[in-house]
Amino acid sequence: MTGTALTARETGARLVTRRRTLVACTVATSSLDPRTIADAFALFERAYEGADRARFAKDLAEKQLVILLRDRDSGALKGFSTVLLQERPGKRPAVVVFSGDTVIDREYWGQKQLQIAFTTLLLRLKLRSPRRRVYWFLISKGYRTYLLLANAFTRAVPRFDRSSDDELQQHLHELASARFGAQYDRESGVIRYDAAHERVREGLAPITDRHCRNPHVQFFVERNPGHASGDELACLAEVRFRDLARIGGRIALALGRKALGIDARASERTSA
Repeated sequence: MTGTALTARETGARLVTRRRTLVACTVATSSLDPRTIADAFALFERAYEGADRARFAKDLAEKQLVILLRDRDSGALKGFSTVLLQERPGKRPAVVVFSGDTVIDREYWGQKQLQIAFTTLLLRLKLRSPRRRVYWFLISKGYRTYLLLANAFTRAVPRFDRSSDDELQQHLHELASARFGAQYDRESGVIRYDAAHERVREGLAPITDRHCRNPHVQFFVERNPGHASGDELACLAEVRFRDLARIGGRIALALGRKALGIDARASERTSA
């Protein structure tokens, strides 16, 4: 019996772990109540300097969907990501998935619920019309956001480890130019806003020498040297079934390792 008993510290650690577990749901932005919108802006304002409520509300109103991340136990909003879907007709129809404002409370970094929810959305779009192309249009002023794309999609621009993809690059130019006009620099692929815009708060996600040992992070810094001032790197990926399968496998492996780690620690306690 004494071998299975938990100390007060271990019991507290378990409770903290449970409180910091996220659950995700994807809903229509039109269904959001005022309290959820206010909580979302509060999260956004804590993460970004120069956050503006009116600009935030305008951006939110434009999007059709939002992925909400809530604490499993308390139900408190701890993250969100807005999504705009744009149909592109033509000889080869496509749908463009544009990621808008995205924030996760720092205490919940490293969890996979956002990736799972977003991957599920992409898979549904692919299954709805398998022959239709699906593109993910992303703008990034933080290396963590860029890594989500670079680590998941091999057919994407810009990347350090792929030769130029003229077709995909042209799609990116068209999308970024249509959305951001002269603020988008085709040569660098960077969006520099004419007016004051939000930027990641200093110290929230600093890029250290250790981070730059990751070639994707180093590439992001070189391509978007003004990221700390709020400049955004425009990115585009083609979403393919093989990519979604690979993402699913990685998420399952990560969750499996986490579960095994928890089981291993429990085993150590019960054998004491």
